[in-house]
Amino acid sequence: MKNALAIAKKELNIYFATPIAYVMFTLFVVIGSYFFLRLLGAYEQASLMYMRFNSPEMMNRLNFQDAIFRALFGNLGVILIFVVPFLTMRLVAEEKKQKTIELLYSTPVTPGQIVWGKYLAALAILVCTLTFTLLYPALVQIVAKDPNGVEWRSIFLGYAGLFLLGAAYMALGLFVSSLTESQVVAALITFVVLLMTWIIGWTAAETEGATREVVTYLSSVSHLDSFSKGTVDLKDLVYFVSICALGLFATHRAVEAHRWS
Repeated sequence: MKNALAIAKKELNIYFATPIAYVMFTLFVVIGSYFFLRLLGAYEQASLMYMRFNSPEMMNRLNFQDAIFRALFGNLGVILIFVVPFLTMRLVAEEKKQKTIELLYSTPVTPGQIVWGKYLAALAILVCTLTFTLLYPALVQIVAKDPNGVEWRSIFLGYAGLFLLGAAYMALGLFVSSLTESQVVAALITFVVLLMTWIIGWTAAETEGATREVVTYLSSVSHLDSFSKGTVDLKDLVYFVSICALGLFATHRAVEAHRWS
């Protein structure tokens, strides 16, 4: 584990020594802020409309979690599809291109430690990225001036879902990066793979029965819904953990095969 942490520290130093992390942080926050402001504006308009028509029943049903954050988490999940490829593209591909991975092989470091070290660094970047968006519920809580305005349990569960989704995406991106020496190719392939896990859910409306359930289950962003509602569904946890395990296992085998090639 010590070797894996050392590799993770080295990767984090590279991330913050180059513009990649800062650019991705900025893009994620700027695009996320756009969706947040749009949802907040829609909430305000709905509140004014219900007040104008004197509809206290509808006002009681209107809450921050459903009107703003449930949709926001879904949007942030989609943004991760565009951000993650740029965060994972260099993890192994750059090492292979610059032949520095051979130096790792000459040290007492196992392929598993290499994979875990790089994955932990990617997860640390993911946590930093999501942390910046905690400003959204904090602002809503301040503006609302109501201790019961924001359902923080649902908020943190929503972020847990986003983290699991991002962790699954990172595992897939790490695997793709281990297959090529080109960062551009790694980013493009990762983007296509992640995009497919999103748009496959669009076909659910065109199918019925068991096929529809399977297609819906394969859609990555759809598994955020239970978290954003403040609940945890076992099938969603199994989905995310399975993708992470599959991605890391495949990456381990790819790194191990390259070591003996």
